[in-house]
Amino acid sequence: GHITDDWDRKLCRAYLEEFMNPSLIEEEFMLAPGFAAPPNLDYSGYHQYIEEKLPPESPALYGLHANAELELLTVMSNTLFRTLLELQPRNALISEELGQSAEEKVRNILDDILEKLPEEFNMAEIIQKSSNRSPYVLVCFQECERMNILLQEIRVSLQQLELGCKGELPFSPEMEAQQSQLSYDTVPDTWSRLAYPSTYGLAQWFNDLLSRCRELETWTHDLALPAVVWLSGFFNPESFLTAIMQTMAR
Repeated sequence: GHITDDWDRKLCRAYLEEFMNPSLIEEEFMLAPGFAAPPNLDYSGYHQYIEEKLPPESPALYGLHANAELELLTVMSNTLFRTLLELQPRNALISEELGQSAEEKVRNILDDILEKLPEEFNMAEIIQKSSNRSPYVLVCFQECERMNILLQEIRVSLQQLELGCKGELPFSPEMEAQQSQLSYDTVPDTWSRLAYPSTYGLAQWFNDLLSRCRELETWTHDLALPAVVWLSGFFNPESFLTAIMQTMAR
């Protein structure tokens, strides 16, 4: 913002006079150890200087682990392939050998998910299992409730899409978007908004969902805190960390 205090203005002027001086653009001025300032060049000259003098970009140059580049390349590749898939006509064959259309692929995915999708947690039954309302138990309740909301959305949306594919229900824009996303092996937006952060494709995402449900099912068996907790398997991991602090404070 603007400098309104006279003493602040004098201090900033002193800093500027100390650091902003002709020596900044003199040859061999070291911006950092081993990194000299470039000479006074034009636009193309700076491009040439960058290409010839500066080291090639790498994660280590920015203080990152080498795996950071692998993650970046993976994301870029997934984005490229997803874009290519979206450019294909909707009536294109998914597999020339199998002759499988996009609608047939979506029906297979839909049937597979509905068959494997677990039932929602019976919250009334779970709550009656214990009168203890420790912070850990409350976290378990919250996670089960959030999982129920997600499972319900998945089941209802897929059932509606199934009716739409059979011609028994008019196709809405949301159903068309969901059909398109399922055919591209991506998680529908209506699911992602209710779910936990994830970068998985549809197949990995659904397997991860099943693993999370199994973890909650084990926990709700007797509401005893598991010996090993899958922290990243929570919708809200911070709530479990808060429960730890509350328990220790008591």
